[in-house]
Amino acid sequence: MKMTASTDYETYLEIMEDLMKPIVGEGIDPETLKRLYESKMVYLENLRVKCFKEVNGGKASHFKTQDYHLIVRAGVETRRQLREVVLAAIQSKLNNIKSA
Repeated sequence: MKMTASTDYETYLEIMEDLMKPIVGEGIDPETLKRLYESKMVYLENLRVKCFKEVNGGKASHFKTQDYHLIVRAGVETRRQLREVVLAAIQSKLNNIKSA
């Protein structure tokens, strides 16, 4: 089933408050958490491109400039969160090596 532009926007509205939040990683191994963040980054990039095209396409659009700015900020925040996950995993491995 093909998603329409309004379906994309409705989905975005449902999750827009969660886009800036970190992924709850309790009980998840670092590799899986990293993959989840990478998947979130792919989704945000696809959403950013779609939003950009709609906002700048000259046609009536569900997406607004504010949505684009939120999506860009969410991408920046997600990259920061991903970096923290990677650094924590590296630190954990280094600590394991030191204690061995």
